[in-house]
Amino acid sequence: MHALLRLAVVGASIAALTAGATAAPRTATAAPSPDAGLISAMRRDLGLTEAQSVLLREKQDAAITLDGALRGTLGTAFAGSWFDPADGVLTVNVSDPARASDVEKAGGRARVVTRTSAELEAIKAEIDNAFEPGRSPSAAGSPTSGLESWHVDPKSNRVVVSVIEGQHPAVLDALARHGDAVAVEHVEQAAETTKWMNGGEEIHDILLTSCSAGFNVRNPENGKTFLLTAGHCFDHGDWVFGNDLSYFGDVVASYFPKWDHGLIEAKNTSHWQQGPYVQSDPANGGYITVGPAREAPVGTAMCKYGVTTQWTCGTIVAKDKSVTYAGESEPVNHLTQTNACSEPGDSGGANVAYTPAWTAEGMTSGGALVEVDGAQRCLAAVGRANRSYYYPVAKALEFYGPNFGVSLM
Repeated sequence: MHALLRLAVVGASIAALTAGATAAPRTATAAPSPDAGLISAMRRDLGLTEAQSVLLREKQDAAITLDGALRGTLGTAFAGSWFDPADGVLTVNVSDPARASDVEKAGGRARVVTRTSAELEAIKAEIDNAFEPGRSPSAAGSPTSGLESWHVDPKSNRVVVSVIEGQHPAVLDALARHGDAVAVEHVEQAAETTKWMNGGEEIHDILLTSCSAGFNVRNPENGKTFLLTAGHCFDHGDWVFGNDLSYFGDVVASYFPKWDHGLIEAKNTSHWQQGPYVQSDPANGGYITVGPAREAPVGTAMCKYGVTTQWTCGTIVAKDKSVTYAGESEPVNHLTQTNACSEPGDSGGANVAYTPAWTAEGMTSGGALVEVDGAQRCLAAVGRANRSYYYPVAKALEFYGPNFGVSLM
């Protein structure tokens, strides 16, 4: 039971009541590695045997390290990257042909492209700036009405704009001058945030609205501990409760939309223990140990844990994507898109990259959902490709590090 409660703080959902009863302190247990639950999810979702999973893990770890190094050495010549799980090689775009040899010497695959990152980011910023403060993006007459999401795609060296079927956002007309630097694709419906369904390991607010917990963080100077989750799950000042309805702590920061991250300060530390763990096997008290916060490239295999779907796996499809959720007043920026299944209740849950250190990637934000037998399900339930999003941990810590002195445990 002790591991279950500790992990509810990292891989569960969230429930806030009026301060539940306090139980006895918990003791620590060793984290199993490799984790059977995660390996099973990778076999199911990615079609990999355990041996293939271990090999992929090693290749991805090397690719992520290489990606970070080349971003630094190439400077403005770096124009995006992606990982190919078929051959385990990192492809790096370079806008300066003279720098291709630097990529090859470092062990990557160089690809010379015509557009720099700065050029594509400027086009993306043009779309960002088309949103009118205080006005719904879907309101009639809005230049962004019908726009679902947009991001810089390294594989095509273009800005990819996703439009809801049957609609034509006015902003597309303004983007036409960029020619084939902008590609338009169509999606069936807007994505939705996923906080409304209860189930499994969870964290709640006082109204029993459920979400999944993300990652534990700590201020090493004063010893205070915190929990990262999705910002849309709670408001600043909310009380937060764990899966046994015991009080956990208070929301000290919450941002949504524009961003989607929130920070909960642990108050009931005699009841709840925290560590660098993500829930894994609730029935047996299992969990994995999570390493540093990193941002893996497109193509990297990843897995996420959430209260509703538990472990599901997929790959990173796009990064730094701006997404307009259904019914929201402005887009959420900096989201990473995956094809792992996420459903209501999974919001805030931990997304990890499959490397030896289980690197912390992000907190589940939302995804495209479809109704099946009265329940909101991910698109795979009807045979379509999943579309899920998480907010990067590294991006959240850029704010919470300086303002609260925290880092991952």
